[in-house]
This record gives sequence, structure tokens and C-alpha cells, in this order.
Amino acid sequence: MKKILLTFIFYLLSSNVSFANESDCSGIKKLSKEYLVCKAKNIKDGANNVNNKIKEGSANKTNQITEGTKNIFNNIKNKIKKN
Repeated sequence: MKKILLTFIFYLLSSNVSFANESDCSGIKKLSKEYLVCKAKNIKDGANNVNNKIKEGSANKTNQITEGTKNIFNNIKNKIKKN
């Protein structure tokens, strides 16, 4: 369980920056206020994108689980009715 959790956390941390719609901060002096604001915006946008993907994935998985349980209960009801 710990390995899965650590893998998941590592994936989230590494993918935050890679999913960002990065604006170009290269023309700004490093360690200036504008540079830090630009980098923070890139990280924030990336984190929001990852969070939205996680929400969509969990909603889809929840729907699949509910449909699966409904099918199982319907099969059980049909078997009971046959007897």
C-alpha cells in the first residue's frame, strides 16, 4: 500500500509541471518578482489541470462501479424470480 501511495504522489509531483500550459518566463530576470509570479502561475495551472483529470477519472470510475453493482443486483433478482 505504501509503494502505491508513494508512486501516486511521485506521479502527481512530476506531472504538475509537465501538464502546465507554460507561459514563457525566459525573458524575465530570475529571482525578480515577475519571474516568481510567472513560475507560480505555471505551477498553479498545471496543478489545476491534474486535479481536473483526477476528478474526471474518479467520476468515471464511480459510474462504472454503480453500473456494475446494478447489473449484479439485477442478475440476482432475475435468479430469485426464476425460482
